[in-house]
Amino acid sequence: MFRFLSASHNRTQRGSAFVEGALVLTIVLFTLIAIIDFGQILLTQQALVERVRAGARYAVVNPYNVTNIQNVVLYNSPTAGTKSILGLTAAMVEVNLLSNGTPEARIEIRIVNYPFRFFTPGVKGLYSTNNRIRIAIPVEGQGATT
Repeated sequence: MFRFLSASHNRTQRGSAFVEGALVLTIVLFTLIAIIDFGQILLTQQALVERVRAGARYAVVNPYNVTNIQNVVLYNSPTAGTKSILGLTAAMVEVNLLSNGTPEARIEIRIVNYPFRFFTPGVKGLYSTNNRIRIAIPVEGQGATT
């Protein structure tokens, strides 16, 4: 009878080890996927900011032209290309001339409604680029034309 109790005890130990392992593995996988999503957010955010900065640098040294500035953000060239960087479209790149003709004149470049793609569906509702990627630069002595 002592052997029977020992064998039964070993089976329950194996079953509880399996359940504990499944719980720990689930937590580890969720943590790993969250790290990947967070890294993707940081990488994509930085790449989009760099695209807006490139457009701002172009806008500073060239006459104001919305299409050319958008093309620099989209294609890294003032002329239209065939494939945009990061899947951006012209509708996602907003270029505005603010307070034209005043000392506070600015060119504002924004990326809006960029569709981030996440591994975990719960993260999608927590992050969007609405008004988050924005650069405003002063316009000094440029004759603004649209």
